[in-house]
Amino acid sequence: MSKYTCFDLSVTNHIAQVTLSRGDELNTMNRSFWKELSHIMDEINRNSEVRVVIMSSTGKHFCAGMDLDAFSHGVDNIPNDKKPDAARVGEAIYRSAKELQGYISSMEKIRVPVIVAIQGGCIGGAVDMVTACDIRLATAKAFFCIQEINIGMAADVGTLQRLPRLIPDSKMRELAYTGRRMYADEAKSSGLVSDTYDSEEDMLAAAKELAEQIASKSPIAIHGLKAVMNYSRDHTIEDSLEYNALWSGAMLSQEDMTEAISAFLEKREATFKKLADVKDFDETGS
Repeated sequence: MSKYTCFDLSVTNHIAQVTLSRGDELNTMNRSFWKELSHIMDEINRNSEVRVVIMSSTGKHFCAGMDLDAFSHGVDNIPNDKKPDAARVGEAIYRSAKELQGYISSMEKIRVPVIVAIQGGCIGGAVDMVTACDIRLATAKAFFCIQEINIGMAADVGTLQRLPRLIPDSKMRELAYTGRRMYADEAKSSGLVSDTYDSEEDMLAAAKELAEQIASKSPIAIHGLKAVMNYSRDHTIEDSLEYNALWSGAMLSQEDMTEAISAFLEKREATFKKLADVKDFDETGS
């Protein structure tokens, strides 16, 4: 298992635990953070033992968002820097934004559900990140802030696209325009988080219990659920029904269905085989 500087990663009983590990720095999203996030999601996706992810954090705040000192919009080495070409600067900012968007989207695209447990502040880029997760839990004192407007920019790596699919559009626009904090009780009533907890310990215990329930199900069926639900969110009902039917035709596991039904009738825990491994190609492609 790879070593990371901004995260800790472990896998136990089919559950991958991803922990933001720079609590003293408020888990700000520096350059290493973004690169490592994508690498971790790829590592998890390739690990056929993993059936669900819990993402949590350390320190006072879940994540304080983008480390601005590390980025400058990701633009560097602009030709003719005494009089930068606006088009070249704009094109570089575009590429930088697309790269960051891809890192966030990697959480949405992996085959397993991601449960995120949020304590303290979830600010700026952290909101982009948690909206790409499947299930959000929070402590009672947690808060969310679309911070970008407070530093003179528009959020650009996922919040404005995903958040209105989770909470009412009017609420999302209010938060985006004002940059105010939305605390956990409002986040729950708006539908952003599934539940809130009095302590971080209670929240993590609930996340583990939820992850264990998911991990006990057919891994093929869980993959199918995530794929179909994500597709259905972004397409018409007719197209989504077609996709659902095609998925079922290709990947409905009679073996897992038999085991699930038998376990239910016999009042025991179902046992499902691991998924097949996918070869990790080396750099030469061999």
